[in-house]
Amino acid sequence: MRMAIYGCISSVLAIGVILSAMHQRSNFYAACIYLSKSSACMMILLNMGFIMCILFGKTLQAIFFGRLRAIEVEHLYERSWYAVTETCLAMTIFREEFDLQFIVVFTTLLFLKIFHWLCQDRVEFMEQTPANGIGFHVRIINLLHILLLVDLLLANHAINVTLIKGPNMMIMFGFEYTILLCTIVSTIGKYIINVVDMQSEQTWEGKSMWIFYVDLVTDFFKLVTYLAFFLYICLNYQLPLHIIRDVYVTFRSFVQKCRDLYRYRRATRNMNELYPNATAEDFTRSSDSTCIICREEMQVTDTSSDRDSNNNNVEPVPNRNDNENNLDQPKKLPCGHIFHFHCLRSWLERQQTCPTW
Repeated sequence: MRMAIYGCISSVLAIGVILSAMHQRSNFYAACIYLSKSSACMMILLNMGFIMCILFGKTLQAIFFGRLRAIEVEHLYERSWYAVTETCLAMTIFREEFDLQFIVVFTTLLFLKIFHWLCQDRVEFMEQTPANGIGFHVRIINLLHILLLVDLLLANHAINVTLIKGPNMMIMFGFEYTILLCTIVSTIGKYIINVVDMQSEQTWEGKSMWIFYVDLVTDFFKLVTYLAFFLYICLNYQLPLHIIRDVYVTFRSFVQKCRDLYRYRRATRNMNELYPNATAEDFTRSSDSTCIICREEMQVTDTSSDRDSNNNNVEPVPNRNDNENNLDQPKKLPCGHIFHFHCLRSWLERQQTCPTW
């Protein structure tokens, strides 16, 4: 209701200043010159442009997302506030170039960032609601393609302007659009992974690792972009304080992911040899046969017949359930705790310590 009242007042003021300018000046060109020279008129018209941008955004939201969830609205407020604050700090570097063009380009950037954030949240929400209709996929696919195309065009434009005119404020927006490009490519990759998982009849054990690799590659390209922008600004302007935190956070995230990957590879290398199969005696000593990761009962797989067959040089009969039995095989860690093979492997993808610690 308040937004409607604010929009009506803004519309009345914008129409009023336009009619006043047309009445005081003899032609359209002269009226435009008059409006551009008046600070009060420009503020009213910019305010009206802001209202129209909100209406356009609401329309696109209704088309591609429908009603937003409470968590999505909360994320928008948090991220928008941080983006505005970061841009205000960046304005200290380009304060001599602050003009109407800067406001328009910044508004466009923030507008695109909002839809990138919403796409990220919706793709992540797919894991919680796998039963999404055809309409959801049509809308999200179209929006992902539109955002990818817009990011490419705007990043290319900003970089070309910088190469032609030399160092100017467009380098900052070229950097921002490149980061958005990395983000939307990552979102597309995660969407494809989620769709493949939804189409699979069985649980996709390697899904989390594919998502991990997507995040790792995304962090790498973001880090390269941050460093390139940081060095460019240092050489042509001054120390860009507003992105030092982003550079540090991205670098720390990338290094941590590399460490996690190394630890995971080391922990999962030859798991059958590193972690022996649990026996009935192990379950008797632990007095608990429940896997605390999946909360399901564990059963000892009888492998005596396989050993007898191998000792007698008899070729074992193939069993279509061998893979499933292997995945459900209880494994004992050096600390003595027991878990399913597949549960232990999925846990090691996130943490390289015992789940009970």
